[in-house]
Amino acid sequence: MDTAHLAARIFRFDPAVDTAPRYDAIEVPHAPYMRVLDVLDYAVDECGLSIGYRYFCGVKRCGMCGVNVNGKPVLACWEEATPGMVIEPLGNMPVIRDLIVDRSAFESATVDLEPRLIRKAPYESFPEAYTHRDVAATFPLMNCIECYVCSSTCPAVTGPEPADDDGHRDFVGPGTLVQIAKVALHPKDELDRSGMLEKASIDSCMSCYRCEQVCPVGIPIVSHAIMPLRGLAARGPQGLARFPLDFAQNVRAHADVHSASLFVKAKGLLRSLRSLPMVLRMFVRGKTRLFFSASERAKRGVEALFKAAGS
Repeated sequence: MDTAHLAARIFRFDPAVDTAPRYDAIEVPHAPYMRVLDVLDYAVDECGLSIGYRYFCGVKRCGMCGVNVNGKPVLACWEEATPGMVIEPLGNMPVIRDLIVDRSAFESATVDLEPRLIRKAPYESFPEAYTHRDVAATFPLMNCIECYVCSSTCPAVTGPEPADDDGHRDFVGPGTLVQIAKVALHPKDELDRSGMLEKASIDSCMSCYRCEQVCPVGIPIVSHAIMPLRGLAARGPQGLARFPLDFAQNVRAHADVHSASLFVKAKGLLRSLRSLPMVLRMFVRGKTRLFFSASERAKRGVEALFKAAGS
């Protein structure tokens, strides 16, 4: 291939007419600082390909141009074009056409969790003065451009499907939780979202940090959004997301993780009995213990940690 040109393969699929995806191969004249979006524009303007793709601002602010490049979710307007790249749609979302995906499930989940600041007390003055400490928890989240790139690569996302009649739904994804954390952690927000959050399968998050690895604007999603919201969800009225509290109480009581009692606490006695064959296999393979006793030194150390944390 001519070194002045760059080859790329672009995913093509229209569910309305195609039975299977295909890839169109193109060659593009290479230019310094060329981005993936430039390659897509060239494919349409110069090669005559009617490729479906989204973009608006072109400067990493609107969050609309997310695609996968060589398996990595990126923003097409910001990712450098490289030789031999494969451009595909984002994952975890249905394909509308080619590189355009349907984000409506994530957007709907975001709206259902009330992404707006609710305050009941009147304004003391206007404008209200805030210190950086007042909003430190939510300040990094304000950089979010709602691209849902993080949700597209989250291994815990299986939909999310619409909420059922009781309000329960599959894991809503890190992108949605960032939007909710912006207001739920704000010092002036007065809406109790614990009931909504406990039904959002927030405990499905495995803290794998994949969302942070791919975030185009470098938001600390797990530590600044998901973990604090887990704390709110754990206090929900139905106790559906109490696992973090149960885990902490288990460690505090045993100065270790007593997996058998934690399993019963989290799953309930009836479900635990149904899982007895699995528990026995875990016991035989040394993956769990039925009885153990921690040293007094370990107990004192664990208790000191909890007291230092204010618990």
